Amino acid sequence: MNEPDNGSRRGDGPRPGLSDRVRSLRLGGAEESAPSRTRFLPWIVSFVLLLTSTAFAFRAYSVGSMPGQGAGADSGSAIEKKVERATSTTPSTGSVSSDTEVVLQSKGYVIPLSLVQVSPKVGGQLVWINLDLEEGHAFEAGDVLACIEITDYQADFDQARSAWKAATERRREVEQTLPEEVKQAEADLDETRQNSTQLKLDMERNRRLMTTNAVTQRDMELAKYTFDATTARIRRLESALRLVKTGRMETRIQTSIQEEKQAKATYDRARLKLEWTEVVAPVSGTILTKKAELGNLVNPSAFSSGISASLCEMADLSQLEIDLSIQERDIAAIKERQRCFIMPEAYEKDKDFLAKHPQGYEGYVSRLMPTADRAKGAIPVRVRIKDIPKDEAGKYLRPDMGAMVSFMRGIAPPTK
Repeated sequence: MNEPDNGSRRGDGPRPGLSDRVRSLRLGGAEESAPSRTRFLPWIVSFVLLLTSTAFAFRAYSVGSMPGQGAGADSGSAIEKKVERATSTTPSTGSVSSDTEVVLQSKGYVIPLSLVQVSPKVGGQLVWINLDLEEGHAFEAGDVLACIEITDYQADFDQARSAWKAATERRREVEQTLPEEVKQAEADLDETRQNSTQLKLDMERNRRLMTTNAVTQRDMELAKYTFDATTARIRRLESALRLVKTGRMETRIQTSIQEEKQAKATYDRARLKLEWTEVVAPVSGTILTKKAELGNLVNPSAFSSGISASLCEMADLSQLEIDLSIQERDIAAIKERQRCFIMPEAYEKDKDFLAKHPQGYEGYVSRLMPTADRAKGAIPVRVRIKDIPKDEAGKYLRPDMGAMVSFMRGIAPPTK
């Protein structure tokens, strides 16, 4: 029977357990292998750093010894490029680059230079309208657009014409009869003077006969008072003659002349009202909106919805402006007469338009409004478009269309 191992080998002492033996194997292997791995690591790192420093030092020495190259040359060229760009954007007097430099771009909207509201000067019913009176059609100044019923205006015209003729005849009568009235007054005065002379002789004769009692007292008194009455009538006729010559004659003539002028003015007003029944185009332009149809009542002073106040709206589409709102922070870059280019947003990629106007229509700042828009923090600016061809009027630029305006640094030359 065999004895256990611990009994047969007592001189060796107690045997370690299994966990102790495993721990001793693991720690002993790590302690033995660690120095072999990490012993040369600091020397390797130091050697790599030494090689890197030597390489950088050699490169720096070689670059510094070659003039015009390396980092210094690169920095110098970069500085020169910055200076060149700064010089190209700085305005210079008379330089082409400064005149063509865009200092600001902003979007605006097209508006007519003058929008005309075509309204009849008299009210009435439309009895005729031009067949071409539609939106988009162009008319020349003086073309008849519509006609208003003329019955009432024709009657007023006939009455005024008759009154004018009557006043003219009265004036002619006064001018022809007044000289005859003067002659008549002079003749009456001469006759009265002759009668006064006769009565004076009769009175003196009766006075002499009174001494001989050949004439009665009654006859003497009758001769005396008849002479006195004739003398008074002479004074009255002299006064009337002076009045006819100096006062009444001139007054009657001037009164008749003024009455004729008054009748003539009434006639002219009636004639104008009759002519105004034809509504004509006040300017040459294009119809923008049509506001009345055949049979409508039109009245320039109408405010109700049942009566049209105007016939249409028209404008010359070859005379346009751009309405912009420039922010206050950018308004310092905008000057009057500043050169601009206007590019319609609808045609900025259109080949036909760009072939004719590569940069858009040319224009200039016509005015800066005197007041600002507090809500937007902006100032309204108007840009006038120059030289829109007649065949392009209303084609590329139409009222209320959007357009991009490029403000150049140069100033536009004065228009002729």
